[in-house]
Amino acid sequence: MATHSQEDMGKFSLEVVPQLSSELSKGASGKVATIGGCREYTGAPYFASMTCLRVGADLSHVFCTSGAATVIKSYSPELIVHPYLPDSTDYDDELPEDKKQKIFDESLGAIKHWLERFDTIIIGPGLGRDEMVHHVVIEAIKWMRENNKHMVLDADGLYIVTKNLDLVKGYKNCILTPNKNEFARLAKQLDVDLEDKSRQDQVEQIAKKLNGPLLVQKGAKDGISDGNQTIYCEGNGSKRRAGGQGDVMTGAIATHLAWILTYQDRVQDPSKFPGGLPPLMLAAWGGCHIARVAAELSFAAHKRSMVAGDVIDKLGEAIDKLYGSKT
Repeated sequence: MATHSQEDMGKFSLEVVPQLSSELSKGASGKVATIGGCREYTGAPYFASMTCLRVGADLSHVFCTSGAATVIKSYSPELIVHPYLPDSTDYDDELPEDKKQKIFDESLGAIKHWLERFDTIIIGPGLGRDEMVHHVVIEAIKWMRENNKHMVLDADGLYIVTKNLDLVKGYKNCILTPNKNEFARLAKQLDVDLEDKSRQDQVEQIAKKLNGPLLVQKGAKDGISDGNQTIYCEGNGSKRRAGGQGDVMTGAIATHLAWILTYQDRVQDPSKFPGGLPPLMLAAWGGCHIARVAAELSFAAHKRSMVAGDVIDKLGEAIDKLYGSKT
């Protein structure tokens, strides 16, 4: 296990945050996409994608079903929303296979046209369980892997990969962010017995079996492992566990990952990364940390009535507290 203190990790994270400057062009501080959102779940993709902007990404897009698009657009004009995911409830039950394939091809083609432009892509918040949606998302993940795109998978994105582990096994440009239940499903699918194991052994064994993706195990402290080393993001956070807080963390991680890629282009040599940490591990810690600080500030203000939107509202204050020297 890496032995860096939380204070050291904060300094390492600060180093990769881009310095704000009037010389920057739009997109230089990160372009992030979220694939998620259906007629039942519109909050999760909003929380993840809006967090990207509030943390400091320049552009944030959402790819969702048509039933979710107008709702998500109504939440914020800052988000760019694409209603490209097919929803089986919009079609006849007896849709011929050739017409269904045409819908899949058109949907995937429209999404792929945009995906080349993004630094990082979030997959899963509010995606739902529709089979047509999942078919297109599975093909999109395959395309992203073939094209070395960086992904952060959460929620229903984890549901998809847990059932199709080959989508991410052996792929290093990928971060998985399971909560307690999602972690248990991953463990079961990978034949990892969680009984009588320390938390470090649990997260390391699952990450080792995945052989590539970085694993972020959410909890009272967040365990971050690539199977070879494990670090923890600690701190108070909040005592409240409101729906949507995990989406906030996912958005924060995705933005930090976009920053890491820009930093990586400048440094080039991974061994020169702060603390000698793998780039994705440093991005994950930074995202977890900013989400925890924002949650702590929000809980101090709202206590039991705190909701995810309150955490997003405190991101600016958290960023100023942690990264003020870069503004």
